Amino acid sequence: MRRATTNGICTYCNIEISKNSRSILSHFNCHDRQVIEGTGSATYVLLLVQAKYSPHYWLVVKARADVSMKTIDKFLRDIWLECCGHFSEFSDKNATIPMTRHLTQVISKGHKIEYVYDYGSSTELTLSMIQTINDVDEGQLLILFRNQAPEYACSSCNKKAVAICPYCIDEGEGILCQTCGGQHKCVQEEGEDLLSPLINSPRVGVCGYTGSIDKQIKKYFPKNIL
Repeated sequence: MRRATTNGICTYCNIEISKNSRSILSHFNCHDRQVIEGTGSATYVLLLVQAKYSPHYWLVVKARADVSMKTIDKFLRDIWLECCGHFSEFSDKNATIPMTRHLTQVISKGHKIEYVYDYGSSTELTLSMIQTINDVDEGQLLILFRNQAPEYACSSCNKKAVAICPYCIDEGEGILCQTCGGQHKCVQEEGEDLLSPLINSPRVGVCGYTGSIDKQIKKYFPKNIL
């Protein structure tokens, strides 16, 4: 697969921005000066979440300072990961972080923690602090920026791909357009249910994951806009 863009979209206004702290803070400041000036009613962490080995999948999340790691775990499952109820874990330099700890007890600016979902077919993420802010209380977790959905070319004909074959992806042959998907050798043998949709998640093509459920993730977006 070709390297995907790392640009993201602001969930308030749909403007495209680059994935760097300066761009993120500058753009967020355009929406709300008090976020930078620190005159709000709750303390939050601006948190960069990205896939460890596929960093073109990323989020910037406004997380309340006292949010538990268990709540963040549920958020990550809802937005990117949950397929079969697999085990998950946060860690810091190979030491497990208890799910009962609060975010600001385990992370600081310039520090990175890791997360793994599913120890069989693992999806690994990293979480790092961009900045702490004071802001109007909008709940525990809110997505501010999300990477643009990557677009891939079909590995057979170079048209826009829409599905992935979990058997062939490691051989560079598993990214398929609608037409080639129906003609793919594995589909001919096992049926179209084998294919997974190309979704905006680092778990794409893994363990039958087919994406998040809208009604479960609306609460994580400003004004319930996906």
